[in-house]
Amino acid sequence: MFTSYTVAAAAILGAAAGAAAAGGLKRQGTPKAYIVTEVDVTGDAAAFQRDYAAHAQATVEPFGGRYLVRGGRNIAVEGEPPKGRIVISVFDSFEKAQAWRHSPAYMKIVTVREREATSRQYIVEGVAE
Repeated sequence: MFTSYTVAAAAILGAAAGAAAAGGLKRQGTPKAYIVTEVDVTGDAAAFQRDYAAHAQATVEPFGGRYLVRGGRNIAVEGEPPKGRIVISVFDSFEKAQAWRHSPAYMKIVTVREREATSRQYIVEGVAE
């Protein structure tokens, strides 16, 4: 009888430890990815707004992305100040961010940004949460 209790207690303790470890891994999760874009509209501002900016959000949403920053005030605290707008988008993973950046819907409008603005864009992986 002692052996049965010992085996049962070990099984329960093992299950509890496994559940705690799995919960810790689940909380840690996949790091989010951030796309940072610096945009200085140097061409036709109306065309940029109409043919790019007005459509960009619709290309981000199918990949689970959303905007954290889209323009707004900024100030340099070190180094050169940004020359134009800053846009920061967040995605659930680095892969989703890359998938959005190379998606047919975004490829259709990015040429407008490239024609009407000088920009810099990069994907940064965040820390695991």
